[in-house]
Amino acid sequence: MEFDTDAPDLRSAHVIVVGNEKGGAGKSTLSIHLAVALLKAGYKVACIDLDTRQQTMTRFFENRESWSANSRWPIELPRHCAMTRGQSNDVRANEAREFALFAEAIGAVEHEYEFVVIDTPASDSYLMRLAHSLADTLVSPLNESYIDVDVLSRVRHDRSQRGAVAHYAELVMEARRKRRVVDNGVIDWVMASNRMAVVASNNARQIAVSVARLAAELGFRVADGLHDRVIFRELFPIGLTALDPIEDAAAAGLTASQQAARREIEGLVAALDLPSHAPGVEHVTSRRLWRARVARHYRELGAVDSACN
Repeated sequence: MEFDTDAPDLRSAHVIVVGNEKGGAGKSTLSIHLAVALLKAGYKVACIDLDTRQQTMTRFFENRESWSANSRWPIELPRHCAMTRGQSNDVRANEAREFALFAEAIGAVEHEYEFVVIDTPASDSYLMRLAHSLADTLVSPLNESYIDVDVLSRVRHDRSQRGAVAHYAELVMEARRKRRVVDNGVIDWVMASNRMAVVASNNARQIAVSVARLAAELGFRVADGLHDRVIFRELFPIGLTALDPIEDAAAAGLTASQQAARREIEGLVAALDLPSHAPGVEHVTSRRLWRARVARHYRELGAVDSACN
């Protein structure tokens, strides 16, 4: 079953998919902060939670909506949709139902919103593959661990068997091939180093070298994600982020760590190089310019054909 999607230059919504088959990489944390950052930049944002089991993104925005009812300052909220998994014993019937629900969710926002942020589960599923094939920007959080690298390229002590393309990289390559066939689009794949230790270790430096090599082979960009900070966890129950005016609730103002957290989120959004507001330029036009720029970037790297063949 193919997903009938408009060409990128025909819909206003720029789809950001946060995906990685490795659990615990920080997908929901990135999804939440990207959505809030875009809302605060003045964009119309919709969110879709495909993690039908954990639903971390859904719970965060439920908490945020609850907090907003009594907040002393305006709280930005996206349009949010939480998907549910088919429960019948008929796999085809489940996939048909999930497809219909996902198509309905996308159809409701693709022309009315400027960004759609999709949080995916840590498993290879029908909905996950659909989302990846729809992505304009794919953000994959990667922790400083060879366990995380192993979903991209096999990590083995035996050099003769090391480096084979692993399951998640194959999934992305297939999504890129489908996207190329459907609308000649290019998925901008960004690997975000996530949950980084504040002080870099020798292991982290070795992994950075490995990821840089894989970036050239698999055709992705590398960006700094978020450090492992307490503030990202302690604000979850009230649905706030470091980008919110939390200093208004604390007489002492922001701590150095909180200020650093804000800079990290803002830096990640800047590194994604998304279509942006410009005076007198419609968002759809910005998307067309973005598409041409990204296609040119991958073409110059020689990554488009190798990633989509």
